[in-house]
Amino acid sequence: MTDEVRRPPQQPHSDQARSPHPQDVWDRFIDELDRRGQAGSAADVLTPTALHAHAPSGKRFADLSREEIDNLARIGSYLGRRGDVVKTIWEQTQRQIKPRKSRKR
Repeated sequence: MTDEVRRPPQQPHSDQARSPHPQDVWDRFIDELDRRGQAGSAADVLTPTALHAHAPSGKRFADLSREEIDNLARIGSYLGRRGDVVKTIWEQTQRQIKPRKSRKR
C-alpha cells in the first residue's frame, strides 16, 4: 500500500497575484500596436486600463485625441520607455483612417 499525500491545490504566489508593473503594461501595449499596425491597422487596439491613473483607459486607439496621445507619450517617457513611439503609431493610424473618412463623403 502506498502512502499518498494529498496536497491542496497551490495558490498563486503573491508575485503572481499582483498587478503587472506599468512598464510591462506599456511594453505589451506597444507590442500590440506594432503587431496590429503591421497587420493593417492599430486603430482598434484598446488602451490599457492598468497603465497609469492619468492615462486614457479602455479607449480605442484611433479615437484618442492628440492631447491624449501626448499624455500617453509623457507616461511612456516617465516609465523609462520611448514615449514618441506611441505618437508615431497614432499619426500613421490617423493617416490610414483619413482617406477612408474622405471617401465616405
